Amino acid sequence: MGVTLDHVGVPAADPEAAARFLADVLGTGVVAPAGPDGDMFNLSVGQRALTYVRAPVHDGHHIALRVDEQVFSGAIARLRERGLRFGNDPADPSNGQTADPLGGAGRIYFLDPDGHLFELILPAT
Repeated sequence: MGVTLDHVGVPAADPEAAARFLADVLGTGVVAPAGPDGDMFNLSVGQRALTYVRAPVHDGHHIALRVDEQVFSGAIARLRERGLRFGNDPADPSNGQTADPLGGAGRIYFLDPDGHLFELILPAT
C-alpha cells in the first residue's frame, strides 16, 4: 500500500461551522462528528477527509482541492450569492478572476471565516 493520506487536521474556532461552510461552498461532502468526544468534525473530500479541530487561535493554512466543472462553477455561484470574494491570485484572492494562470481550466482562491486560504483547481482536460 505504501503511503496514503487519510485526513488533514484543520484548526477552527467552531469546527462544525467551519466544516459546514466549506461543504456549502463546494456543494458536496458529508459533515460528521469525529474523535473520541465528538468534538471534531470531518468533511469528506473525495476518498479522504478534512478533520476540523477546535483551536480558537491559529495561523491560516493553504488547502488546495482539485475539483470537477460542476463543483467549480457551483462554488463560484455560491461564493457570489454570499457576497464572498474570490480570485485567481493567492496574493489577491479577491480579484474576481477564474482563469488559471498556471495553465489549468480554472483556479480560484477564497478565505474561510477562520482565515484559511482555500484553492479550487479545475484541471485542464
